[in-house]
Amino acid sequence: MPPGPGTPPPSPSGALPFDPDWPGAGSRPAPVAPSPAPSARHRAARARALILALSLAVVALAVGGWSLQRSDRALRRADQLEAELRTAEQEAAMLAERVAALEDQRPPDPADVAEQARASVFTIVGAIGRGSAWVVGTEEGRSRLVTNFHVIGAGRGPGTRVEVVREEQRLDGEVVVVDEQRDLAVVAVAHELQPLPIAEVEARVGDPVIVIGSPLGLEQSVVTGVVSAFRPSHLQISAPLNPGNSGGPVIDAGGRVLGVAVLKVGDEATEAIGLAIPVAEVCAVTSC
Repeated sequence: MPPGPGTPPPSPSGALPFDPDWPGAGSRPAPVAPSPAPSARHRAARARALILALSLAVVALAVGGWSLQRSDRALRRADQLEAELRTAEQEAAMLAERVAALEDQRPPDPADVAEQARASVFTIVGAIGRGSAWVVGTEEGRSRLVTNFHVIGAGRGPGTRVEVVREEQRLDGEVVVVDEQRDLAVVAVAHELQPLPIAEVEARVGDPVIVIGSPLGLEQSVVTGVVSAFRPSHLQISAPLNPGNSGGPVIDAGGRVLGVAVLKVGDEATEAIGLAIPVAEVCAVTSC
């Protein structure tokens, strides 16, 4: 087909030649120039940035590892401290048990024992004089006190009236039991008093004893000694006895009644030889 008007003649190769005067030549895209190669400065900057990033990553990893190591050590130390604390608590509990056991084994203070026992010891004022007595039991608003028969007086039996005194306290007492052979008597008062405990184990020679009574009318007197020997029907003690001690309790180091003070053996030249009626004899006369 012959070229139409306004169409440039084809080139010998068949392609249309570029004609700058051709009307459509102005809309043909201009060729793109290639990007210039990066300069050495740019390459160095990129390398430095990459090295910095890698360095920061290495530092971050190192710090993270160090922190983990510290956390692990802290956890192990915390576990160790907890174990040590548990061990210390166990040792403290064992020590407290040992201290409590030692305190239980520690002998009672004689002064404390005497002070507590004195509340149960009274003076008996009868027709022939004074003696001592102690509370053996309390029931139904009445209390029973043990004393010696010779304190009540020969020939006097149940129904005899006596006065029971302790400091400012004065009570009306009635003799309810007498045993002349054992030299024991029981006095009842219409008042609840504090009884003394009875020793359940027999004393041994050398055991300490405390005697409370009213020698020569001196109320609430306390003397001490030891069990000296066992005699037929009596307990020999080294605690000094005087007139007025008769009927008073002989108690052990724990405040338990071992016997009833009855008399001093010998004459004026005799020292520290006294006899007491064993508490088993008391329990045979009245309920303990």
